[in-house]
Amino acid sequence: MFLLNHNFHPQIDMDTGKRYLQFLLLVMEFIVMGISLWPAVGMILYAKPWLSTAWQWVLIILAAILIFNLAYLLALLFLRLILPIPKEGYYPKTNDKTQNWNVIIFMLNVLLVILRYRPPWAAYISSLLVNIFPLHYVFRRFFGPDTPSTTLGDTYSCVDPYMIKAGKNVQFGAFSRVLGHIFDNRGLLIKRTEIGDNTVIGGDAIILAGVRIGQNSIIGSGSLVLPNTVIGDYEFWAGIPAKKIRDIPRNHPE
Repeated sequence: MFLLNHNFHPQIDMDTGKRYLQFLLLVMEFIVMGISLWPAVGMILYAKPWLSTAWQWVLIILAAILIFNLAYLLALLFLRLILPIPKEGYYPKTNDKTQNWNVIIFMLNVLLVILRYRPPWAAYISSLLVNIFPLHYVFRRFFGPDTPSTTLGDTYSCVDPYMIKAGKNVQFGAFSRVLGHIFDNRGLLIKRTEIGDNTVIGGDAIILAGVRIGQNSIIGSGSLVLPNTVIGDYEFWAGIPAKKIRDIPRNHPE
């Protein structure tokens, strides 16, 4: 893998690896789309002889869109089941083949997450389907994030959903991001991030790898919570980097 061969100049090395990954992403996207289009197009061809009015065509096209998105999500679940999940740990830049293999697995999972959060056509429909019965329980179990909390579509993003665990009634603000990894010029850190019950993550906030947030806490909008930060129950944190501002009263005033 050119991405991990440190005999090359780092900048050339990384750029070359990204080009290979972009090509692999394109191939994966076409494969998943082809699998997903097959039942949708098949249904239209089957129903075509009985379609005579505009409303009938509208209904069959809407049904085809729904079937395409369901098939797309099921194809992603199949890829999730056969693709290993990266192991937690720190992987410094090295020529060690074992560590390089872990990084390759991580990059393949990145491609899978991109397919999940940036699906083609009617993306809003797929983001709703994974948040309602029955796919909500399946994706929560196998794809992540592991949480009983439900959002109105993909209002936030989990860069590493398989490394994210959140409790019940967690409110994710719009465009907030939760990560389970950190990558820099020294290496790659993969670590689980956990969020307690009844916590509020403000809009545009970023939660980095290894963060532990207790129950009933609040992260201010636009805040950046640094890796491995531990936030207790009933605490309000905000800022860049986020710091504790105050404790939250356990009982609201009358």
